[in-house]
Amino acid sequence: MLRNYFKIAWRNLLRNPGYSFINIFGLATGLACFILILLFVQHEWSFDRFHANADGIFRVVQQRPVSKGQDYWATTSPALAGALLREFPEVKAATTIEQANNPLLTVGDHHFREQGIFADTAFLRIFTFPFLQGDPATALKTPNGIVLTASLARRIFGEQDPMGKTLLYQHDQPHIVTGILADIPAASHLQFRFVLPVTADPHYMDCSVKDPWMNNGIYTYAVLANPADAPKLEQKLHTYIDEHLSRWRPEDRLRFQLQPLKTIHLQSQHLDTLEFEQSGSDKYVYLFLAIGFVILLLACVNYTNLAVARSARRAQEIGMRKVAGALRGQLMMQFLGESLIMTALALVLALGLVHLLLPFFSQLMDRSLHLDYRSNPFLVPGLLLLVLLVSLLSGSYPAFLMTALRPAQVLKGKQGVRAGSFSLQRVLIVGQYAVSIVLVAGSFIIYRQMQLVQHQQLGYNREHVLAIRVNDEVVTRNYNTLRKELLSHPGILSMSYSLYLPTGFNTNQSILNWPGSNGERVNSRTTGVDYDFMNVYGLSTVAGRGFSRDFGTDTLGAPIALINETAAKALGWTPEEAIGKGFDYSDGHGRRTVIGVVRDFHFNSIHHIAGPLVLTLDQAPTGYISARVRPEDLPRTIALFEQAIKRYTPYPFEYQFVDDHFDQLYKKETRLGKMFGGFTILAILIASLGLFGLAAYTTEQRRKEIGVRKVLGATVTNIVGLLSKDYIKLVFFGFIIAVPAAWYIMDKWLEDFVYRIQIQWWMLALAGLLALIIALLTVSYQSVKAALMNPVKSLKAE
Repeated sequence: MLRNYFKIAWRNLLRNPGYSFINIFGLATGLACFILILLFVQHEWSFDRFHANADGIFRVVQQRPVSKGQDYWATTSPALAGALLREFPEVKAATTIEQANNPLLTVGDHHFREQGIFADTAFLRIFTFPFLQGDPATALKTPNGIVLTASLARRIFGEQDPMGKTLLYQHDQPHIVTGILADIPAASHLQFRFVLPVTADPHYMDCSVKDPWMNNGIYTYAVLANPADAPKLEQKLHTYIDEHLSRWRPEDRLRFQLQPLKTIHLQSQHLDTLEFEQSGSDKYVYLFLAIGFVILLLACVNYTNLAVARSARRAQEIGMRKVAGALRGQLMMQFLGESLIMTALALVLALGLVHLLLPFFSQLMDRSLHLDYRSNPFLVPGLLLLVLLVSLLSGSYPAFLMTALRPAQVLKGKQGVRAGSFSLQRVLIVGQYAVSIVLVAGSFIIYRQMQLVQHQQLGYNREHVLAIRVNDEVVTRNYNTLRKELLSHPGILSMSYSLYLPTGFNTNQSILNWPGSNGERVNSRTTGVDYDFMNVYGLSTVAGRGFSRDFGTDTLGAPIALINETAAKALGWTPEEAIGKGFDYSDGHGRRTVIGVVRDFHFNSIHHIAGPLVLTLDQAPTGYISARVRPEDLPRTIALFEQAIKRYTPYPFEYQFVDDHFDQLYKKETRLGKMFGGFTILAILIASLGLFGLAAYTTEQRRKEIGVRKVLGATVTNIVGLLSKDYIKLVFFGFIIAVPAAWYIMDKWLEDFVYRIQIQWWMLALAGLLALIIALLTVSYQSVKAALMNPVKSLKAE
């Protein structure tokens, strides 16, 4: 009997190819979107779960009070890991990790700049990255060892066995390969290509001996014997700091929090420290997941409406089957079988679309996503379950509706599937257009907000500024020679050297002991700059002066500083009062004297208010050369820089324009805007297909009424208006539902921006108008077709 049901279902599909294509294509589109989003969500949720003891690993996050709220840092002091092991029995293991700044590996005449880390011997025991060669217990025990990933080993040594081979780190430090790791999975928040022993890092060793609690550039991870002890351990850490750490940093009022390993990738937006990889956002993951479910639901609604639209033509078929003895359950099985066949065909088409679109989707999401049937044991069962659920969701209502018809009334032509003023299919259409309007409004608001971000007055000029990464202090030592040479070219207008770019001042220090401070402190961002930094970026002072070569006191490392207006206000000074005032600075270089107050400008992302800032006249060993260049003949200008810098260093030449660097700060928001735009188009497409089905259904039901009206003198315009007004009502009701929903959702999203647009009524009205126009265009075909129909054909059966 089941075979017979499926045979009839298959024949019905072939008998109505247009209807079948629209239904299958709508379902396939919804399924493809849902599968793509699920792949992304699965990838984001899978981060760091492959480690054997992932549940027990925590990263220690540092919390510091600031003038407004709290600052959170993922880096801590070198002494913390040892203290955790000595003082707290809850901790069974701890490790420290430090990023290798400007790493360069050299073998012969070949140079490789790769991302690397320094780590202690516990690192390879706590994090169970697959070891291919060597012994993880001893690989990092000697200062001259190095562990490479498999792909880096092949890149450096080719097909030779890398074990025991020697390479140079930073030009002159020989290291012997003591281990080979499998390539680090993409779903790891720790990303690196090689590991060096932490004892080989002079900076770490210096900090550990001199001021083990004063420096904060180390990532500390702890393994708890019982993960449930994390809150208790945090409280014990607070007590320990108050009792033992006051002699080191009494003014800091430090607190430490334990961040579970599995949450690092998605829940680190509040941290000011740079991560090893581009972190995600749990808020965006849940948002994308919700959009995926909505798109899939819209596709199911589309199927339901089209099935109901066909029901008028199948009423007599149902009546005949019931007269012949078919039970209601058997008829429901037939309709659900049709739904199952259609959903299965849609899944096949959807998987084809997924394979076609996955490279573009991966690029959009900046993730490496794969649809692997063999390595993922849950994929095939999940797809089969998805087909079953979708077929039940989309086919149940038409099955219940059509099998409830009474055969006697149907065969007399007195009963069919009729649409009342309030019917489920109309409610579904209202819901579809409410969702569509929310997505249209969201896309428009995101676009407007990103336009504001792009054109926001930052207080500095980032256009036509070339930023060259300086990885080698040899370049820094020869900077003045480089500057003189390059400024002789007409394409280069001005040059400056700084530790950071204005898009990312990452160093945090404290201002202490200013006149009238009473033991207070003000946390500030800082960076070292040279004499030309303000000129290159168009900064100006509101009081005092900037750094200048014309003053003999302005030498590199001099105890002078520029502060911004916000810092002056935080210290209780007007800009004029600040000039000549002194303060101690927690960078360890003693007291500073303010020579100028810089007009406030936005450093870092404009998600946050620009806080206090201190600029010092200093030249770090590595940093950035910023050059304001003419927009003409940029390739030649860039080639000049590369040629000049490569005379001093084997490092690869790295450059980026500052406005491009600025855009990187808003990758997530840009990605969200593109996603919203794409899903908006799909939602409107699917909603329009559903509305097309309802229009066909309504027109079929009112065919004879339209014939009578035409006989009585109704014009085509009258008929089209009569049929269209119902759809205008549906879109209007959808608009009423969508307005508060869109307002609430987008207002919550805009809370992440300090500078944000105001949601205006016309933005939502424009989204509703667009939905109305699309709806009218969708139903116009059916309306005009019905209005042009010869009334003789409609009434000949009467």
